[in-house]
Amino acid sequence: MEYTIFSNLLYKQLTARLCCCIMVQKSIVITGGTGLIGQEAIQFFSEQGYTLRILSRAQQFSELKSVQYFQWNPSNQLIPDEALRGAHAIVHLAGAPIAERWTAAYKQIIIESRVKTADVLLKAIKRLPDSDRPKIIVGASAVGWYPSSNELQSESVERAAGFIGDVTEAWENALNGFETIGMRTVSLRIGLVLSPHGGFLSRLKPIFNLGLGSAIGDGKHWQSWIHIEDVVRLFHWTISNDSCSGLYNATSPEPVTNLAMSRTLARGMKRPFWAPNVPEFALRLLFGKMSSILVASHRMDASRIEASGFEFNYPTLEEALLNVLR
Repeated sequence: MEYTIFSNLLYKQLTARLCCCIMVQKSIVITGGTGLIGQEAIQFFSEQGYTLRILSRAQQFSELKSVQYFQWNPSNQLIPDEALRGAHAIVHLAGAPIAERWTAAYKQIIIESRVKTADVLLKAIKRLPDSDRPKIIVGASAVGWYPSSNELQSESVERAAGFIGDVTEAWENALNGFETIGMRTVSLRIGLVLSPHGGFLSRLKPIFNLGLGSAIGDGKHWQSWIHIEDVVRLFHWTISNDSCSGLYNATSPEPVTNLAMSRTLARGMKRPFWAPNVPEFALRLLFGKMSSILVASHRMDASRIEASGFEFNYPTLEEALLNVLR
């Protein structure tokens, strides 16, 4: 099985490299480039032959000739026009981390960090002549849009009540202004990201290493996940395909229950799986209201993005963890 997976991935990677060799070089603007997905996106798009313009609050420099940093300050509406002039597309990832305690003040930061950054981008683009404006913006959203349910949910399902529903709605609505000026817009509702470099697995692995891994609550709630490589490939896919617009679930086609996720992780790490489940009240004590996202059931339908022609490199949890844990 490992040989087959490796052969398929090698073929796809060689094909992608051949395509990038004959591709006309284009520029992509990335916000939120210091985050987990942002760092992976910089590496991926660079390897595909794009030139990159990274918007950063801190002054930074890159050793790669294809990567240029531009300093911006969304709070003060400051952004250099040259960061956007003539760019082909924007990958919009900026936003304060959600996996923190939700105090009233931090809730406001979470929302404003997503809405204000989009507003600054839009105002800067409007200052440019039509011929110099980016053509596409692809923004990150999250499966937190959806109400907790064990049913398979498509993009047409109405948003959840509560704070995470508020965040994702504001996040996605922030892209509406770009559509009014003729840009193609895409929002990717991203699930749990599996990565060897961080994310939620980095918090679980120390516990599982001790042989103390377990399910959460009753373990029956669904978790929609995606390998980080497929996340950045989805950004590339939706940028490259003019037929892609609107909302897409950015999750693997095979969601699993929390119990299955936990058991598969323990098996992949070659650790025992015997500890009693973590009760929900303990999560509430540790994480406060933020604990609600840990026990929400999200069983997402990936058929819309698959219908566009996208193929996941890691469609099953076993394949994804085999790569992430190696």
